[in-house]
Amino acid sequence: MCGSVECSWGWGHCAPSPLLLWTLLLFAAPFGLLGEKTRQVSLEVIPNWLGPLQNLLHIRAVGTNSTLHYVWSSLGPLAVVMVATNTPHSTLSVNWSLLLSPEPDGGLMVLPKDSIQFSSALVFTRGSCC
Repeated sequence: MCGSVECSWGWGHCAPSPLLLWTLLLFAAPFGLLGEKTRQVSLEVIPNWLGPLQNLLHIRAVGTNSTLHYVWSSLGPLAVVMVATNTPHSTLSVNWSLLLSPEPDGGLMVLPKDSIQFSSALVFTRGSCC
């Protein structure tokens, strides 16, 4: 139940929870990329040295023939991007000047671009009714 708070997401009184949406996002990834038994996981905080205190958290899970990249951002609303590649050698590239500009295209890239098999993003809005 939502109580007395109205949600304006077009879902009526209750919207799906962020956990449900994140679970659906994970299961939408190609099973061949998620099916590896072991992955080497690393965490990296990528600070913005150019200005205000803003960071990205990059979680990289490397398998024998693929990599999963999760990038959590606190720029604006909380958001997460997931990118699956078909190589254990893919990397994340961040250009803070572009990322913080009015046209941020190219500010956040996984390289090599042709290794990307799947990508998705989820933005957590500030208001939650459920």
